[in-house]
Amino acid sequence: MSDNEGSENGDRPLIELFVKAAVDKMKTGGCPICHRYFLVFYILRERGLIDLIVTTFLPESPPKEILDFSNGKHFPLVKVQKGVDSHGRDMSDVECDTVDDIEALLDRFDCDEMRSRKESRAEALAEQAFEDLYIKFCQFLKATSDDPTQLIRILEKVEAHLRENGTKFMLGDFLTRADCYLLPTLQHIRVAGKAYKNFEIPTELSYTWHYLQNAYNTDAFSESCPADREVITHYDLKASCKIPEGKSRLMGENRTFSIPAKMVEMIESHLD
Repeated sequence: MSDNEGSENGDRPLIELFVKAAVDKMKTGGCPICHRYFLVFYILRERGLIDLIVTTFLPESPPKEILDFSNGKHFPLVKVQKGVDSHGRDMSDVECDTVDDIEALLDRFDCDEMRSRKESRAEALAEQAFEDLYIKFCQFLKATSDDPTQLIRILEKVEAHLRENGTKFMLGDFLTRADCYLLPTLQHIRVAGKAYKNFEIPTELSYTWHYLQNAYNTDAFSESCPADREVITHYDLKASCKIPEGKSRLMGENRTFSIPAKMVEMIESHLD
């Protein structure tokens, strides 16, 4: 994925994001951290701050350009091919093989939507609302019990934050860093939670459902989101129960972007 046409700024960074490949070895896989940074860099691209290439790979056969700066056993990875940051400093050949490295790279861009929790109190408060959500979700999948109490408790914090803000997304009416961190987890909860535990986000969390609907309507999310089968297979070895072998692979490229009919009616009546 690249967007170099019409760019008159030769100094704009060209960033290559390496993410886990799907089962077809071509499309993006189900890694939520990869999805997080795909969203982040997609938004930077939308703002005209970078050009972006997304390259998929499998850890058992990483390409040579990855092995030049990483062992290729983990993801995501980032390499800046050329360009300068928002402060005019050269970024050519900057390489990131840890999440901390990627986070430090993001701090070099002057973008309001990508302010870190250190730079923005609003961002910090938004991130606190879903702190430990992914951890609780993984614990829920691993547990032999189907009790979702701990998971729902954090989802209720997200609901409260959205209700208090009254905005389309966590900080406002545009996607920010907090949304890039939260949305992949919510999608995994929807898709893998349903597949492995028959769990569904309660319809009582109406602001959360409206939030998901808003996200599904953005190019950033719809283009970066992996197929349901990738999300499900991501937990093959993590969940306490198992999906029948091969079932998820038969799902094709389907992505769950639908909203329960009850929620659609509630949202539309609220907007009216």
